[in-house]
Amino acid sequence: MNKMRYLRIGVATAVLVVIFACTFAHVPIGTLCALCPVGFTEVMLAGGSIPWPLLPGVLIVLAVVFILGRVFCSWVCPTSWLRNVFGGKKPRGLTGRTGVCAGCKSACVAGDEDPRKSDDGSAASGDEELNAGVGSDADTLERASGAPNDARVRNNLLAQGMVLAVLLVVSFIVHFPVFCLFCPIGLVFGTMFAVSRMFVTWQPGWELIVFPAILILELFVLRRWCSAICPLGFFFGLMAKARSKIEFLPKVKADEKACIHSEGCNVCATVCPEDISVPTSARCDLEDCTLCLDCKEHCPTHAIGIKGK
Repeated sequence: MNKMRYLRIGVATAVLVVIFACTFAHVPIGTLCALCPVGFTEVMLAGGSIPWPLLPGVLIVLAVVFILGRVFCSWVCPTSWLRNVFGGKKPRGLTGRTGVCAGCKSACVAGDEDPRKSDDGSAASGDEELNAGVGSDADTLERASGAPNDARVRNNLLAQGMVLAVLLVVSFIVHFPVFCLFCPIGLVFGTMFAVSRMFVTWQPGWELIVFPAILILELFVLRRWCSAICPLGFFFGLMAKARSKIEFLPKVKADEKACIHSEGCNVCATVCPEDISVPTSARCDLEDCTLCLDCKEHCPTHAIGIKGK
């Protein structure tokens, strides 16, 4: 399983390969940094003028996020690519998690037999249903209580806004876009180009050590980088708040008739990188959704889909 995870890795890899190839072919498409709202704002304040050539790309990215949600975070961003491959924020690594379900004997994955049936075909009930598949997972048991989304760590728009404000003030004072020095996206490209230069010119530089070290610190030590620090997340968060009020825009939703959350199933919450329980999600919960589609793939009753109104 984990088809969605592998597909996301493939999409992000394709983006990196195209940018890398175009750079060496002298095709001026730029990198993802040229589409960054944070970089655009920093450059504007640092230089005292509007970088008009960057504006169309920035507006396109914000428009895509407004229409589809924070898809950039899960499908394009190199930091998510690194976490999907090597780990970091759960689900970790290439194999990831398939979720647990109170009505199952083992981990649930889409396509399995009816999770409400035991091995002999009879319906699981009573203590067997409460214990099968869940085991002693305290986190899962907590989610099975009344409001599973209350326990999740939400994206902190205020904290991201404060980080952004400090970066903009500093950029204005020093006349330099300071976030670009430690932006994870920029560091990924910086590392890639540093490695390529080493093989082309055989002159390794200090960035081969510094860039990966900063990346490891930001992505695997500062676990809340994306949810509480990343200033790019502030712009995406504003777009997500706006789109959540428009009913016809696509969002993940659960079919109440097919969903077995009331029977103890929490597969969607346990596979979701944002810990969102889809059947009980409120508007504020779906603001954090990156449309990674792990919940849709692993739902044991195929109750989750992408729907508008």
